Amino acid sequence: MNKKELVESLSEKRNITKKEAEVFVDTIFDTITDQLVADEKVLISGFGTFKVNHRNERKGVSPKTQEVMTIPASSTVNFKPSNRLKDAMN
Repeated sequence: MNKKELVESLSEKRNITKKEAEVFVDTIFDTITDQLVADEKVLISGFGTFKVNHRNERKGVSPKTQEVMTIPASSTVNFKPSNRLKDAMN
């Protein structure tokens, strides 16, 4: 499912216009993004938890040239599904 399909599904299930559904979806995504950028954990009961993981700068070796290089620090988002979501999947 992509964003367009999500908007269409929400529109049909809640009997609202696609434009209103798109505003809701965008607002939810923007709010989650803002919280993650602020290094906050986002817990959605019954669905799961989004959390920011930080990776430190480290040394690596280029497989092509065997040259030692520095891999810069970065942040990634991790999602852990709730038990309820896991149970629904099985």
